[in-house]
This record gives sequence, structure tokens and C-alpha cells, in this order.
Amino acid sequence: MQTERRFSLKTGLKAFILLVVLPGCGLWFARPAPAEGQGQIRQWAPNAPATTAQYIGGDACAQCHQSKARAHAASAMAHALAAPSECRILQTNPQLSFQNGAWKYTITREGTRSIYTITDGKSSFSEPILWCFGVGHSGQTYVIRHDGIYYETRVSFFTTTQALDFTPGAPRNVPTALNEAIGQRLSTPETMACFNCHGTVAPGAARFALEKFTPGIGCETCHGPGEKHVTTMRANKDGQVADKAIFNPRVMHPDDLSQQFCGACHRSWETVMQMPERGGGLSNVRFQPYRIANSRCYKDPDDRRISCSACHDAHEDPKREAKFYDAKCLACHQTQNSVSPKDRLAPACPTGKTQCVTCHMPKTEPPGLHFKFTDHHIRVVKPGEAYPK
Repeated sequence: MQTERRFSLKTGLKAFILLVVLPGCGLWFARPAPAEGQGQIRQWAPNAPATTAQYIGGDACAQCHQSKARAHAASAMAHALAAPSECRILQTNPQLSFQNGAWKYTITREGTRSIYTITDGKSSFSEPILWCFGVGHSGQTYVIRHDGIYYETRVSFFTTTQALDFTPGAPRNVPTALNEAIGQRLSTPETMACFNCHGTVAPGAARFALEKFTPGIGCETCHGPGEKHVTTMRANKDGQVADKAIFNPRVMHPDDLSQQFCGACHRSWETVMQMPERGGGLSNVRFQPYRIANSRCYKDPDDRRISCSACHDAHEDPKREAKFYDAKCLACHQTQNSVSPKDRLAPACPTGKTQCVTCHMPKTEPPGLHFKFTDHHIRVVKPGEAYPK
């Protein structure tokens, strides 16, 4: 049943997806296909509008969930969006520049502000940076506003080079006019898509608004508004209540968890399949839910051992040590006589049982991105083979 459902999603027979394409940082908003369960249809999206409750803010969540709140506060997700006054990269790089033909791009620090300036010696443009997208693990992209319209800057900061270069997906030609040189003009839906995946509804509100929100991915970005949950749990202090009035991704079908939930911001199979050249060929290595869905390991989407949460805890940064994931791989790949065969889906690797991801999830650096991304298309990698889209 679930294998058939997965097939129908891939062929688009049941998919109902609203895609808003951002050409740069890869911040897409996906309205995923409905998940069927218990006689009702649900749709999940980050910062979903609350109809019967309000958002209360992460401080309220931390009162009961202290350990998770501490771990998350130190994570990159919690700092996925920052104002220039709080942006470490712009603080430590007060003068950045990039040349594209006659056009010179500079980002200059002025007190707590950073100013984005473009000039070709004849025409000039200057606006303060409003928001910094990304904590800088691989890079950081900026959003400005000009004449009431939001723009994604044409250049971004890359951590490996410690310099500006073209924003991923931005045109690399030499602009013929100033309005072309500025960057990508964002429509209102595109702007909302950016901030929905990098910010959180402000406490006391029922829905996301550009005029007021909390920068970074907070508890309620993923779990939904917490007002009813707090009320319910205070009324049932022993915790023995069937409906805790909060969304828990743990109860999702593993395929829905990876593709609908994580894929809403990290890009699902359905999202990438509708992109030009499936996301730019080699560049789609950034889209982990899409990549893992192409793995042979993923042939049984009912298996929780292959979902995103099997290897990653969303409350903290991913582990960077390759050996950490060995046990995750061996949960399915092990010698046949070690455990009951019904608990295994694949034979052991004949080469060894350590550093599994080093061989089977190779790091790949797309052109112009100045960073090697771990390819989540798990496979036997053969020397000289073409990159599997």
C-alpha cells in the first residue's frame, strides 16, 4: 500500500504542490500533497496559520522542554535568519567587494548596519541590508528592500573563500542596466516563502507577518502554535492526556516526515522534479530529501530507519563525524547471522563496517557554491561514473 502511494507521489498522480521558486538560496515553499490518515486529510507547512490558538514563543516552550530548548538555541536552524546588527559574518567582514565586468558590488559596515552598494562608475545604487539568510556554514545570502519591494542580492558571502560571489542561481552575465544588477526581485509569495522557512511567527500572533516575526527557526515553526498545548498540559499536570494539542512530527509516516515535513523547506522529490534540470543537475546535491528518495535504501518508505529523523535530531546541528552514522547504516546493513533476518533489508558491505558515509554518501561540490555537500543519494559509487541526477 505505502509503496504504491509513494509511486503515485513520484508520478504526480496525487501530488498537489504549490511551488514558489527562489532562484538563489534555494528557499522554496512547498505545499505538499495531503497525508492520509485516520479519515482526515492534513497538510503541513512551516508556520501554518493558527485558527484556534496563538503562537507563544520559544521561551514558553523552554519552561518544560529545557534540554531540547538549550540544544536548539545553539543550532544553525535557530540562527537561520538574522538582522545585520546581529550578523556575525557582517560584523567580522566590515568591507566586502565583488567585481562583475564594470559593476562593482560592495557591502560596507556602518555601525550596526551593513550597506549594499552597486556602481559601474556611471550609475549607482545603495540600500541597507535588511536580513541575513543562513548562519554561514556554507554561505550567507542577503535581502534588501527598495521602493517597497524585496530583493535577493545578486552576490552572497561564501565561508570557504571568505568572499562574495554570485548568489546560487543568480545570472552570471554582466548586467546591461542598474535594475538588472541589483538582484532578484521577489514577489510577495516569494518573500513569504523565504521568511516562512527562516523565521517564526511572533508570540501573540496567529499567523506569519513580515511586519513582525521572530528571526530563526523556533519551536513553533515546526510544532505549530503552542497556546492550546500549554493550556492543556497545565490542566493535566500528570501528562496523561491523549491529545496534547500540539503537532508532533514523530507521528508522521516516515515518507511524509522526510518528503512533506523536512522537504517543505529542504526540497522534496516532488519539488525538485518540477525544477528546471531537476535543480541544476549537480546543484541538487543540496536537496537532501530529494536525494535520499532516489536511494535504493528508500524502496520501502514505511521503514523509519531511512527517514531524515533516523539520522538527524532537528533540535540540534547534524553530527559532522562520519563514524557517528555507522550505527545508522548498520541498522539495516549487517551480517545475516547477527540478528533476526526480518530486522534487516540489505546485506552487509563487503568492504567494512566503518566510515560508511565516506564511501556511499560522497561529498560533492557544485560549481560556484564553494562548499562540499554530503550527497544523500546512498549508493555504491563507481569511479568515473556520471553524477546521478
